[in-house]
Amino acid sequence: RDVPAGSPLHMTYGDPTNPSFLFARYGFIDESSPATFCKIIPTHIDKKIQDMGYAHERMLFYKDTGEASEEVFDVLLYQILGSNAAKRREFYKAHMEGDYETKQKFHENYWPETSAKLYQHLETFLQQLDQLSAKSYDKNIYEHPRLPVILKHNEFVRNTLLTVQEFHDQKKIKMVLKIFSPQRW
Repeated sequence: RDVPAGSPLHMTYGDPTNPSFLFARYGFIDESSPATFCKIIPTHIDKKIQDMGYAHERMLFYKDTGEASEEVFDVLLYQILGSNAAKRREFYKAHMEGDYETKQKFHENYWPETSAKLYQHLETFLQQLDQLSAKSYDKNIYEHPRLPVILKHNEFVRNTLLTVQEFHDQKKIKMVLKIFSPQRW
């Protein structure tokens, strides 16, 4: 299409919330990205889990704040409820009908399990990143010229995961203080 003279031109190479895609496709890491895909990959992805929000551009960890998108918690809880078909159906129905109150009650009731599943994911992924980085220490950079950018990408992801972990550690502390607050007695 015709563009008027003096107009700014922009080209988008991909989703700004998925620097891993940009890295894999174009070979560079966009550290200005506000968020990244949380790297949670269910063993079975079906329409219902997609309805719950499973998509790389929606399942996000925010690099500066450490927050996780609502979809991360919805998908984690949906997985946790897999052992209780009736509860899973009720949670799914509430999600699909936009019943925020019911969804919130589920999240409150299952917070310890959801939090533990998130923390387990963070710990496991951080360990994997550390193991991958350790493998690179004895590699010749001239034989593996992309290694520095790979390590830079892994460090971006690692720092984001650590920020998420720190944020949720603080959230746990606040919840415990709220539960054991003298005002509740």
